[in-house]
Amino acid sequence: MNVLVSDFVVGVLMFLRIVSLFFIAPIFSNQAVPKYLRLLLALAITYIVFLTAPAKLNFDFQNNLTLLFFMGIKEIITGVIMGFMLNFVFYALSLAGYLLSREIGLMMANMFDSSAQNQDNIMGVLFVFLGLIIFLIIGGHEYIIKSVVYSFQFIPLGKFTFNGSVLQLFIKYSAAIFVLSVKIASPLIVAFFFVHVASGIISRVSPSFQVFFVLLPLKLGLGLFLMFLMIPVFAFSIRDILSGYEDKLYELLKLMAQ
Repeated sequence: MNVLVSDFVVGVLMFLRIVSLFFIAPIFSNQAVPKYLRLLLALAITYIVFLTAPAKLNFDFQNNLTLLFFMGIKEIITGVIMGFMLNFVFYALSLAGYLLSREIGLMMANMFDSSAQNQDNIMGVLFVFLGLIIFLIIGGHEYIIKSVVYSFQFIPLGKFTFNGSVLQLFIKYSAAIFVLSVKIASPLIVAFFFVHVASGIISRVSPSFQVFFVLLPLKLGLGLFLMFLMIPVFAFSIRDILSGYEDKLYELLKLMAQ
């Protein structure tokens, strides 16, 4: 009976880490994926991990129920941190779309973003969905499953501590969101900078020319045309950024295991 209770508790703790990751990580956290499917997938992965690499907890469960509760909270926090780490790229994509919407003149054009469950500008939603498609193409969903499986080797059950190194890493990567967004949107930002310079020169040379009424449709048409031309560049840039975040997640696991 003690063996069965111990195995059950280990399985529950594993399940808490896995299911919390699936409710935060990209692709799986999308509302298009049913919640019951996420739960079933988490149960299946928990069963496989438990059989292949069973973890052991060396303490008396009957006399340490409070400690067991806090261990469950730690496992949930571990899964949330891992999932939230991968979302940084998509936050950068949304911000890049926001910057481009300001330049093109589509700030008032909003649509519902199913991945973030809120209203976002249309360019931000376009970049986020482009990132999700690329994430699926490069096997990002498989990497999420592999990362949570390998996390049990780095971070034993109940041993996670949110130390200063993890906090510094989160601050560093959250600050990198602004750098990534500017890098993604920089080609069109530079192009529109020259458009504004040209419009300023024209307005000074010919004050009677109504630059404002010409500039708005020009920016919209030019922006959509450049977006169409730059889609391959955006796709390759997003792919490289998402691939790089695999190493960053590995670094996060090592710091969490300290």
